[in-house]
Amino acid sequence: MRWLPIVLFILPQLIFGQDIFVDKDAPVLTQEEKYAQNIKLEYINDVYIPKDVADAMSEIDRLSDETGRSRLLETDEQTAADVLVMGLGKWLIVNWNFYDGSRLSHKLKDYGVSHPDDMAKFLIVSYHRHLRQVPQELEERGKVFYDQRKKEQELRAAQRTIVKKS
Repeated sequence: MRWLPIVLFILPQLIFGQDIFVDKDAPVLTQEEKYAQNIKLEYINDVYIPKDVADAMSEIDRLSDETGRSRLLETDEQTAADVLVMGLGKWLIVNWNFYDGSRLSHKLKDYGVSHPDDMAKFLIVSYHRHLRQVPQELEERGKVFYDQRKKEQELRAAQRTIVKKS
């Protein structure tokens, strides 16, 4: 009887801890192969992936309600991006597959926006501008993100310490 709690704990681990649902014959893809595959897909994990920024604006319109849109318009675009990056931004990053690549993330890289957090902020500002019906200036804003990332990389490279064997 004293073995019953142990058995009740271990038995589910043995049954459900196995990879019985994994296709062992499926090829293992490299990150590059997975990216190349993802950027061609219209849907990833049953979520529609917009093809470009204009399509993303339409999709966010479809997914949001009037209350959310009006609240967004109550603030300036930079504040909106800074505040919403932890909510809407994370949703965009995960569901539109910015880390593993998607046709939208690939398109954003054409503008110079390469980091997933930057992609989310870029799209939030784009949506704010879309609602306000002001010019998007995609190339100019993309260049700002590109220059910021490049400057950060150069600063980190300058601060590195090279360790040598003595």
